Amino acid sequence: MTQILGTTHQRLQGVLARLRVLASPSEDQQVLSDLEAADRRLSEAVFKLVVLGEYKRGKTTLINALLGEAVLPMAIVPLTSVVTEVQHGATPEARIEFLGGGSRSVSFDELPAYVTEPGNPQNRLGVARAVVRYPARLLGEGVTIVDTPGIGSVFEHNSEVTYRFLEESDAVVIVLAADQPLSAEERTLLRALNEITDRILFAVNRVDVLTPDEAEASLHFVRDTLATLEKRPPEFVYPLSARRALESRSRREPPPDDFLRFESALRHVLIERKSDILRERAETLARKATDLLALRLESERQTLNLAAEQLAQATRQFQSATGEIRRKLEESGFVLKRRVEDIHGLELQRVADETRTRITAALWPKVEAAVRSAAGPKASRVVEELSGEIGKWVVAELQGYCALTERHVLGSLLAGLQEHAERVQIAVGDVVAEANRLLGMHAAVPQAIPPTLDRPRFYFKDWDYSGGQLRGSSWRLWLPRRWAEPCALELLREVLERRINQNLEAVRYDWILRLDDAVRRFHVSAREQLTVIIGVVREAMDRAKRLNADGGSQARLSQLDQQIRQVIQIRRELAVGVQEEPHPGPGAPA
Repeated sequence: MTQILGTTHQRLQGVLARLRVLASPSEDQQVLSDLEAADRRLSEAVFKLVVLGEYKRGKTTLINALLGEAVLPMAIVPLTSVVTEVQHGATPEARIEFLGGGSRSVSFDELPAYVTEPGNPQNRLGVARAVVRYPARLLGEGVTIVDTPGIGSVFEHNSEVTYRFLEESDAVVIVLAADQPLSAEERTLLRALNEITDRILFAVNRVDVLTPDEAEASLHFVRDTLATLEKRPPEFVYPLSARRALESRSRREPPPDDFLRFESALRHVLIERKSDILRERAETLARKATDLLALRLESERQTLNLAAEQLAQATRQFQSATGEIRRKLEESGFVLKRRVEDIHGLELQRVADETRTRITAALWPKVEAAVRSAAGPKASRVVEELSGEIGKWVVAELQGYCALTERHVLGSLLAGLQEHAERVQIAVGDVVAEANRLLGMHAAVPQAIPPTLDRPRFYFKDWDYSGGQLRGSSWRLWLPRRWAEPCALELLREVLERRINQNLEAVRYDWILRLDDAVRRFHVSAREQLTVIIGVVREAMDRAKRLNADGGSQARLSQLDQQIRQVIQIRRELAVGVQEEPHPGPGAPA
């Protein structure tokens, strides 16, 4: 992704290299570790762009247009049945990875036999994914494009594969059809994505099959619906014809302007946003490493100026003070733990109770209406069919519950974590303040960096759709309808309540695990960061003792002065920041 990061990337890499030279002779392990982490942020160039949508919306055609030619198989029937990742490679090649382990290389002509529904029905070959390497420009900039099976086709397993893959996305392109805009299944897909990422662009494909007036009306409907019902910015909706773009690029001609606008937005709105985030994280780590290095160098210089008895006294006082600071930080950890226990016992249960009442009130009339409107089938058949449908209705309602839970629970968690992070920063500042007081220096306080949540948005996959085994006297269902119907309603009420309770409890348990893990990681990180700061000062004191004993203090003082000046210069550069030229907005041409 060097082309995207440009000179900003290079300047920051230069800063990291200079810091590494300064830290290496003294083996400042934490500084070197932070620099390595910053390097990883800059080298995390793989950006996973997942293309989603209903079957036969032109997802694969759109991907081929981005690649420049028909690399992936296309057809007029629901085709893609296996997730296919398209990565950069110097020469075209394809590899199939299997669910049971192992892989094999295949030719591009063989690819349809593994990744399409006609070639590999119901994925009977047990393919985990296909990996295609291709020398396309976009892929060379660090983008991996993921082609997914279409949702809502007659092949239900394809939808399941796609939904299971959602969490792996860095950004998403949802492909809609201008002649069939925004189905219920597409809105369900968007609601699921709302819990995972906000990096979404909408490609309204097949505008070429409509008249200009029809295309304009379709686009207006899509933008208005997304903005009103899903709160999505209308400027992130792009009309295009993937087929025409692919045809143009296959002839080595520029694609239509509408496709160029979409491609430009894809770079600026989605891909470069991740580049910015990675660079900001790298800069934060670089600032922390700089402050740690400065603290160690200044502590060592000041300690070398102390007499042996002064140094011994300063060491004892520093040890005593840091012991008290550690104790206060542990108390902060207990406060955070109690707060999360309150979320467990109070907020999660309260929201679950409210949701149980609301969903029951919303769905029970729907169940009653379905039973009474089914005039033809026997009551036993009605119960059998509706017991399966009820699971789907409950899950659809509970997906909204997840968003509600997130607002209540994750908000409380983040507030508690923020308070704890502030107390960690205070503890770090207290350690540095004590070192400054004892050693007569003015070292800056390094930034304590709390760990990020791996999955900050809630997404739950283990839904229980099944009707389960019904209890009760099923023979009554074979009686005449007027006697069988009350029995049917009784059994279906049981199914509804069971589905609600089982799913609510599963979601609640998932949240408890997530909350406990977040608290554990934050508390471990707090201890580690405080230990690092204390260790930096103690290491400087120990090093000064050794140098004084060996008689090398004067030479080291001269070297330290030079190194501190270099660190101060680097700190100034990082304070200004390495800013990239602003890029054009989402609609600007590439």
